[in-house]
Amino acid sequence: MKDLSPELKKLLLACEGDIKKLLKEYPDVQYLYALSDLRENLLEWYDFDPNASLLQIGSDYGALTGLYSRKTARVTVLEESPGKMEVSRLRYPNSDNVRYVKGNLDTFDEAGFDYAVMIGSLTDPCKAHIEKAKSLLNPRGRLILALCNPLGLKYQAGALPDETCLTKARLLELLCGEDGKDGGARFYYPLPDYRLAFSLYSDSCLPGKGDLTHAFLAYDYPPYVRFDIGKMYDRVCEGKTFEILANSYLTIWSRHEED
Repeated sequence: MKDLSPELKKLLLACEGDIKKLLKEYPDVQYLYALSDLRENLLEWYDFDPNASLLQIGSDYGALTGLYSRKTARVTVLEESPGKMEVSRLRYPNSDNVRYVKGNLDTFDEAGFDYAVMIGSLTDPCKAHIEKAKSLLNPRGRLILALCNPLGLKYQAGALPDETCLTKARLLELLCGEDGKDGGARFYYPLPDYRLAFSLYSDSCLPGKGDLTHAFLAYDYPPYVRFDIGKMYDRVCEGKTFEILANSYLTIWSRHEED
């Protein structure tokens, strides 16, 4: 994906940090995904421990850094790109509980975090990077991960998924092991996807037939979709296959299944 850092930095400075003004004057879906406060919908509801330490793996232009800063005591942002790091710093100049570390999971060895978060930042080799992220947690820590599902109806309709996508079965295997004994993972299903989550379902609250009949907001569908999304979701929900065909997954893993 194209690095937007140079243009985002220029626009943030031109708009004096006023993101609403920036998005209004420069309507672009990639700017929206990078800067909109709607990005926080994904985890705004989550009950973070306010005294916790959190490792954000990949800055994503600071899309969720402000949320983490407000909800936890200490945030470490691990980012390879100096440009993306600079954009995040520009967005949150007064966040004293945020520190930035240049690097990636292959080079970072500080451990003991209460949370490690990878929102759209998981890369190959997925298994190795998930295991490394787990190793940076304390014994009661949680790994929070969000990514695209290659089987998602949005992508079957013609939208382009992220470079790294995993099915639910594969993600569950990577998180909990082939025998399912390596901790426990809770799954959530953000709609239309993890970037702009206007609705969030879980295994204990799945949509039924009629709940998704009407097309919901998504900005990156192609001009001509391959089928009626609402009608297809009706069939999916009636056939009880929503979890398999959801567009994105949000998972929260811990070593202790009861968590």
